[in-house]
Amino acid sequence: MHDLLIIRHGESEWNLEGRWQGWHDAPLTELGIAQAHERAAALGASGFAPNIVHSSDLGRARQTAEIMGAALGAPVKDDPGFRERSGGDWEAHTVAEIDEKWPGMRAAWRRGELATPPGGEHDSDVIARFDVALASAVAAGTPTMIVTHGGALRLVATQAGVSITALTPNLGGYWFTVDGGTLGNAEPVAPLASATDLPTTE
Repeated sequence: MHDLLIIRHGESEWNLEGRWQGWHDAPLTELGIAQAHERAAALGASGFAPNIVHSSDLGRARQTAEIMGAALGAPVKDDPGFRERSGGDWEAHTVAEIDEKWPGMRAAWRRGELATPPGGEHDSDVIARFDVALASAVAAGTPTMIVTHGGALRLVATQAGVSITALTPNLGGYWFTVDGGTLGNAEPVAPLASATDLPTTE
């Protein structure tokens, strides 16, 4: 039995536009809301019963968590430690705009060759704050789940052996075991029938 599920929020309006979000926010689309309901139904059918649904404090994650918490009969608790990486100068820009203004940098960042977007939050800072929030979530009891964001999840998953180049679709994520605060045995959740394209922005 896995101790922990960490998943990405549902599709947001800016995901749909291919616009970098970071600490900016955009509401879920109708598809994003449907994805949250679909994932919650699948988890409930599998017998997964989290004590708490932990969430980033950003609206798109919190909205996803509230839908899932209501369906799974679990309270929702948000923590800014689970929020997305600050995207710095790239926030609110589309992929095309980023590639025009910062040629080649997004591709290098995707390959793990850059530790942060220009003016953004460093990998080590994201992992440090996420780890503090994770320790608090696990201390509250397992099994549990966390609703976070694609960029933050990518960094955390690499600590458990997932490739830095792996991308997570909306409401995708990983099951983990937790040993002394260390995540291990990352196992992807089954894809949704309503899955969106893999993200190009966080």
